[in-house]
Amino acid sequence: MLATQPFVPDLLTSLSMLLPSFLERFVATFHPQPFRELARQTAWLKRQGKIDPFEFLTSLVFGQLSPLRQTLVSQAQCLEQPVTAQAIHERYNPRAVAYFQAAFAHTLAQTLDWSPARPQALELRRHFRAIHLLDSTCFDTAAALQEIFPSCGGDGSAANIKVLLRYELISGRLEPLKVLEGKRSDQGQALSAAQLLKEGELQINDKGFVDAKAWQAAQEAGAYLLMPLPHSLTLWTTEGPPAPEQSLDLAGALALTSENRLEWPEVFLGIKGKHRAGPVRLVAFRLSPESAGRHRAGLRESMRTQGRTPSAKALQLAGWLLLITNAPATKLPSALVAYLYRVRWQIELIFRQAKSVLRLHKTESDNPWRIQSEIWARLLGAVLLFLWHAHANAQCWQQHGSEISFEKLIRVMQQWGHTIARAFLKGPDELLGLRRTIWRHLLVNARKGRQKSRTNTWDRLMDLWLKPKPALL
Repeated sequence: MLATQPFVPDLLTSLSMLLPSFLERFVATFHPQPFRELARQTAWLKRQGKIDPFEFLTSLVFGQLSPLRQTLVSQAQCLEQPVTAQAIHERYNPRAVAYFQAAFAHTLAQTLDWSPARPQALELRRHFRAIHLLDSTCFDTAAALQEIFPSCGGDGSAANIKVLLRYELISGRLEPLKVLEGKRSDQGQALSAAQLLKEGELQINDKGFVDAKAWQAAQEAGAYLLMPLPHSLTLWTTEGPPAPEQSLDLAGALALTSENRLEWPEVFLGIKGKHRAGPVRLVAFRLSPESAGRHRAGLRESMRTQGRTPSAKALQLAGWLLLITNAPATKLPSALVAYLYRVRWQIELIFRQAKSVLRLHKTESDNPWRIQSEIWARLLGAVLLFLWHAHANAQCWQQHGSEISFEKLIRVMQQWGHTIARAFLKGPDELLGLRRTIWRHLLVNARKGRQKSRTNTWDRLMDLWLKPKPALL
């Protein structure tokens, strides 16, 4: 088992020193020469013309942050040399897709170690080296892409795209892992995602990613998973090697208890002797009557649309939050499992906001190469938005003891979208000056409002686990 990592007292001091340099690092990373070289390597640039590859990239990435429609004309207006919309259109070809993919990979690699975090998140490193939140998002796209990104069928578009995302909670870093056909299941991606985990890291995901091999891969790496229990899984318990395994009637056990929390320290998942996962800890939290009522109403409605009625067992399980993990109680106390899992719900809201502002599901074109280029540019924009949010959040907390709202940050960045794109034409000094102006706006106008009487998930994690108050010890 991984030894607990001591908290470094100078970490916050180092953080305060790194924050002012973030803008300089950002400007240095978006230097034209590496991107022009990528354009040559992907054969997008064969000879220098009016359309510079770096300008082509930044005009699309940052132009799409603007609330205005991203058209060929608006992109052309972000370039130094005047060109027609037709000239822009002709540069969207298979080589453009390769160029944008390469630019995305380059930027991701260059920024992986940019990891500021507020004090609450840094405290989590005492328990886990990293906490990854795994999720996916799907969206219909133009039918011109149906051969490359086929959908699952139904009433939607013939083409559908799935993006597999991973968000590291401590550093605030977004890492898009894959762009897939919409028909690909989350379960089919569970193993490859688990294989990315390193010793001492925790991954939180929803029940769609359940896979016995993924649990085995995490266990072998010394990593941990946390997820809701799929109600369709068979559960087995044992009192020790000599004792035979017994099927666990979870609904029956929950129906008989008056407790608000139950735990089974060792449970095996799946068919006996086949496709097994475990042993894992199973922790059950009773939902409030209001939450349980909503869950059961949703279950009844879902079953009604299928011409069925829910069983008594299903209705009983719907009244509980059921979580499974292979993290020991010494690293993740049972009482705190639900609080940590709730952090994932907050990130889901941020994913939705990012998807909305980046318009992943919208396009102005039926050109398959332009659409794919736009997707990679938007994913690159998402990575940069999360970087800005992480650094602004850390500085805002240090200076004001408050957080930066991701929604408000997006609104500020939208107002500056085309201005940022054009600033890349003016050299690093003017770009840095603009970034500093935007930074000051963020720290003032993107601050999150908060009711002092209300505690949030981070407050509860700090008070009950990370830095417990004396009265709660």
